[in-house]
Amino acid sequence: MINIVNLSKSYGNKKVLDNVSFHVKTGEIYALLGVNGAGKTTTLECLEGIRKPDGGQLSIHGLDVTRDRKEIQKILGVQLQNSGISGNMSVLDAMKMFCAWKGVPTDVDLLRQFGLQDQLKQPYRSLSAGQKRRLQLALSLCHNPRVVILDEPTAGLDVEGRYALHQEIIRLKKNGVTIILASHDMDEVQLLCDRIAFLKEGRIVKEGTPRELTACAMSRILFQTEKKSMKKPTTLAVHMLEDGYYSILTNNTISDLETLFSYMKAEQDVITDLRVERAGLETLFLNIAGGK
Repeated sequence: MINIVNLSKSYGNKKVLDNVSFHVKTGEIYALLGVNGAGKTTTLECLEGIRKPDGGQLSIHGLDVTRDRKEIQKILGVQLQNSGISGNMSVLDAMKMFCAWKGVPTDVDLLRQFGLQDQLKQPYRSLSAGQKRRLQLALSLCHNPRVVILDEPTAGLDVEGRYALHQEIIRLKKNGVTIILASHDMDEVQLLCDRIAFLKEGRIVKEGTPRELTACAMSRILFQTEKKSMKKPTTLAVHMLEDGYYSILTNNTISDLETLFSYMKAEQDVITDLRVERAGLETLFLNIAGGK
């Protein structure tokens, strides 16, 4: 549905995007991750037609982003962090304006679907952060787009607001809508996304499903023992933590657990608590940001 090949963009002498290439399948949720300045928003803005790329090919549903702007606007919905809605404009008037811009009838039912039926006459400035986010997403969907771009969709929301918006995004996916998003929320990305790309200094350095990306990450074995016999030397890289637990970082969990159990038996010690934690996207993100 979305195809980007060798996308490049510079601001003056600074190269923001350096031959970025990826594709997004129909009905897929695809995430762009990276620290501020990595190129996430610029990539989305080039895809939306807000920024003109210096080079590369960008297409949505086979339509050229630069050449076929009018046709693309019919199938593309965009929810940005700042919607540009006047603070005095009511929720209903905002929907009327967006529907008129897209050339479709005003869709009040969409506002009800997003739980805004009691705010129709309420001015935008008086809405809560969660209500503003739901309105922004509803406006991006007023013309029933096949592709939706989300830039930090739940930024600034509380737990309840995040959950409500996540449910709407999941519903869109079930209806076959293709979604590409940029986010700093690792839990959000792991929950929602089918595939993820890590951007660093304008290049994609890792790409894959959440499971693929975390499969090669190190795990941590946390445990306590009755006699604390791990004070003696072992072949394992064991670290004593302040809370009385031991920690082992490992790339081979099964083998190291077998070694640990054998050591406990030889020392006639007993493990009183044991947990195995696999490093998640946040750890991977920090490693990539730190150059590892």
